[in-house]
Amino acid sequence: MVISAKWSFNGETKIILGNWHRLWCLLFGPLYYLFKGMWLWALVSLLTVNGLWIGFPLYNRSIVLRHFHRKGWVQE
Repeated sequence: MVISAKWSFNGETKIILGNWHRLWCLLFGPLYYLFKGMWLWALVSLLTVNGLWIGFPLYNRSIVLRHFHRKGWVQE
């Protein structure tokens, strides 16, 4: 299930979570969060060795959705 969001400032639409987001998070860890622009989560993921391999992929959906919601993106 693809989740997209719309930025209320200018109406830009962006896909924030793809179908395989947990797998990408598990395989690439900090690089996944850097690609998303989530610098703090990339650092935390790097320091905890990718969330001990289970935590970050399981909670990736809520982490990413909360990050983009705080930045002003509204889920469609």
